[in-house]
Amino acid sequence: DSHPHKFILYFLRVIELDKRTDFAQRAWGYCNDSCRLDLCVRYEPEIVACAAICMAANDQGVALPMSPHPWWEVFVGPGKSEDLSTVCNAILGINDMNCTDLKVAMRGFLPSLLDGGSFNDPDSYLWSVAD
Repeated sequence: DSHPHKFILYFLRVIELDKRTDFAQRAWGYCNDSCRLDLCVRYEPEIVACAAICMAANDQGVALPMSPHPWWEVFVGPGKSEDLSTVCNAILGINDMNCTDLKVAMRGFLPSLLDGGSFNDPDSYLWSVAD
């Protein structure tokens, strides 16, 4: 029931960027892009929201607080840096047609919707692609 979009505006208010509508729109756009992948089932929505904010900050040259702890730890706790990086790379990979992981995910998704293929069926195409 939780979606990363739900957290973006709240997180931006906490880090005092809620008045920057251009920034919020950029983060929201990255959050929309995340819906094209399976990130919502692999990571908590707070991680995806933080990744969207991180990428928007990078795009717009906004420095986010890194001291005494990285800003995202306030929202997701310590030890999530690798997850955050993975989500950022996955979202950025959407526009990279050379991204092998994205190609595999897209090829696996379509056959799983065909007759005889299911997300729940271990014999479906998706399971064999993941192996």
